Amino acid sequence: MTVQNGKIDKSPEVVIHKCTPEYWLWLPKNVRIAFAWITITLFSLSFMSPILFFLLLVPYLWKIAPIVMGSIAFSLVLSYVIPLREWLWFRKIGQLWYEVFDFHCNLSPEEIENILIHGDTKQLILAMHPHGIVPFQAILWAAYCDQYFTVGKRALYGFAAAADAVGYVPFLRNVMGFLGAGSASYKALKDGLVEGKVPSVPNRRPRHLYILPGGVAEIFRSKPGAHEIIFKHRKGLVRLAIETGAELCPCYVFGGTDFYQNLATNDGVFARLSRKLRAGFTIFWGYAGLPIPFAPKVTMCIGAPIPTPKLPPNATQEERDAAVNALHTQFMENIHALFDKYKSAAGYPDAKLIIH
Repeated sequence: MTVQNGKIDKSPEVVIHKCTPEYWLWLPKNVRIAFAWITITLFSLSFMSPILFFLLLVPYLWKIAPIVMGSIAFSLVLSYVIPLREWLWFRKIGQLWYEVFDFHCNLSPEEIENILIHGDTKQLILAMHPHGIVPFQAILWAAYCDQYFTVGKRALYGFAAAADAVGYVPFLRNVMGFLGAGSASYKALKDGLVEGKVPSVPNRRPRHLYILPGGVAEIFRSKPGAHEIIFKHRKGLVRLAIETGAELCPCYVFGGTDFYQNLATNDGVFARLSRKLRAGFTIFWGYAGLPIPFAPKVTMCIGAPIPTPKLPPNATQEERDAAVNALHTQFMENIHALFDKYKSAAGYPDAKLIIH
């Protein structure tokens, strides 16, 4: 209850919930913070690992530091030898990051339970925006889902999707494999939802999908203070939801674009090259001009699943297109409403969401 202009506003207050790294509480806080920054930095550097290939081509470096260069070569080979397989414990690393990013979520224990119950009978596609330059929110989501959306044998964690180019990036490919990520191609996503076939998840049949729909294009809308996402002309994920019967669940992460400064924004050369290669290429920096991110407050807001319309098998193409357009519009309206509802509580009272 609040007082505005001398009148009592009895509308319920918007509350966000602080997340606690329960798995790591046995460690002293300063040790947790140290480990957090080490893993955060390593994750950041994994996006820059292709540079190592160029270093190996410099004869002078081999001459002055043969052991170091040999170690780099060995680690690169090892990255491609290690099978891309899910590693359940890896999800817990993200809990270390909670305190660094003052991580909050909008869901109450009752709402978490309701989504779990809903997920028992319905498949969900958690569509998270924004992508950011380095998607730390993906690791935070994995940790949150493992901690709060896992009760006994009931678990919401399904499989994730990543650009095909990630499969060729050393170290980053392994991280995505540990998280149970597969190709973001339409066929791979449909196989995962319909048949539960995900190469990196051989020991279980995942039901739900986690994805950052903005993809590469959203990287170039990422800069501190920006709240811009790419979805207005993207309907593939909506069509996938209708074809599989899965329900779209909008999610917005406040702070997701505040980790780094970004040199390449909008539709410049880097953006056009990245779209062609289906991988993000930009120059970014954080603390002291280094690839160490800033530490913004991060608030993950998850909206209610949107019911998916059921079409008869003999539906015309016109009817299918109409259903796609309606669900697409509903998703944009819902993520706008989600953004506006929680922006003040997340620390962005004057922010406006722009959907490109």
